[in-house]
Amino acid sequence: MVEQARRLGKSLLEFILFSNGYIALCAVVMCQATAILFQRELPAFFLPFIFVATVSSYSLHWYLTPTTLDLTERNQWNRRHKSLLIGIGIGSALVALVLFTQLVSYYRYFIPIVVATLLYTAPKIDRVPFRYLRRVAILKTAYLALVWTLVTGVLPIMLTGPGWNTALTVWAINRFLFLYSICFWFDYRDRVADRRSRWLTIVSMMNPKRAATVFYGIASCFALTLILLLQHGMSFPKVIALSLPMCFLAGSVPYIPHWSSDYWYYVYLDGLLLLSGLTLLATESFV
Repeated sequence: MVEQARRLGKSLLEFILFSNGYIALCAVVMCQATAILFQRELPAFFLPFIFVATVSSYSLHWYLTPTTLDLTERNQWNRRHKSLLIGIGIGSALVALVLFTQLVSYYRYFIPIVVATLLYTAPKIDRVPFRYLRRVAILKTAYLALVWTLVTGVLPIMLTGPGWNTALTVWAINRFLFLYSICFWFDYRDRVADRRSRWLTIVSMMNPKRAATVFYGIASCFALTLILLLQHGMSFPKVIALSLPMCFLAGSVPYIPHWSSDYWYYVYLDGLLLLSGLTLLATESFV
């Protein structure tokens, strides 16, 4: 009975993580946190659209990713569930299209982000002209962080009217640095596979000491943006809430190079994205 419960729990955890529902939830929470932080009211259907669009995008990305013979948990799950992945990808894309009909008036904001998202996955397609995009893979980490910044940190502001100012620019930079610091360690994990595939990135060329040095440089810039947000009127409790996930991440740096299990990355590192939003939401309830 205990063993059956353990297997069931593991299967459920893997489905939540590897069918991309968990990362989609992170995107939704971060979008809502941005709206609350700057007192914006999001359009109806926006958050459900972000959820299913994220599931669709990640499902397509992982369906196109070759499942090599290594024994990582995600690769094993993807090999066993290829049909499920593409089914989830197509199904969620259809739901996203239906929801988009309710958001069509905002098309000029969505289309550039949709194109940017597709361009991130396009190098996975082993056809001309998509193969040529592999030549710029060295920038893929920063590119992914930029797309996430646009979706979760900028789009909720742009959809809710005019009023862009210096504080919002600092906020966007803050989100990019935080998201890049998460993507950075995923990229570091994949450095061996990147070297084999010759899709080299800047991170894949680093040793652990250099990677830690670069990360702490990013974290220092992140801390500077928090000071600037404080100077532009953001409350101290909210600034502290924003800093918590980065503090957890910085404290984990000595251990990250030694992680071998995907669960650490997809539960803990992605969970820091969720924590960033949840701490802001909690702070809003008391401030």
